[in-house]
Amino acid sequence: MPSAQNPQSAPAWPLAQPAVVDSSRVADPIQRSSVCLRFSTGEWLINESWRSTLPGAQARPGYRHRLYFQHSATAPCEPMGEIAAGDGRGAASAAARPLLLRSGERCVIVLDRYVFQRWQRPQGPYWYRVTTQPFGAAAFFLRNYLRQRDAEAARSDGLSLPDVPYAFGHVDIERNVLVTSRQHDDPRFPQFLVYSAPEYGSAWQFDAERSRRVNGIR
Repeated sequence: MPSAQNPQSAPAWPLAQPAVVDSSRVADPIQRSSVCLRFSTGEWLINESWRSTLPGAQARPGYRHRLYFQHSATAPCEPMGEIAAGDGRGAASAAARPLLLRSGERCVIVLDRYVFQRWQRPQGPYWYRVTTQPFGAAAFFLRNYLRQRDAEAARSDGLSLPDVPYAFGHVDIERNVLVTSRQHDDPRFPQFLVYSAPEYGSAWQFDAERSRRVNGIR
């Protein structure tokens, strides 16, 4: 498994007084709430959430979360984007304790199944986001892995992957490597999936070589 470079990590604690956030763009929120979390190193994470009908073929009620980051209580708010989830995932996201990881000026925030990286751009900071669920070429890797371990899957021309929950495992900020870990005991799937980028500020891509190595696959 890739070794860590001992980035500084800081837990977050809920406070009663949230920082000021411009929420004028929220349209007709229902059961809206705002939670402000202060990391032990002084940064802030603001989570605005409200119930809404999620888009899709089968519209269903769920939660939307709009996230902001502040270096201090008086610093400008940096939009991190919106995440949407159904009732169960919305509740999990709202209750999740975020984790802040730093290495020098590089910054990563983990919130439930989401991993955010703060990229400094000429026009201002940009927050890149991925999910810990398999993405990109990881799906092809999982299909091949499953076919080698499941006789029924091996006989199938096509394969629709079952729900394969993976959670945050580890991030090496200096080497630009993200590792996710399998949340269930199904041995048909690898324990770890690894993503990497050529440099900080570039999008993570599935790394088949590292994934094979960390799972002991020859």
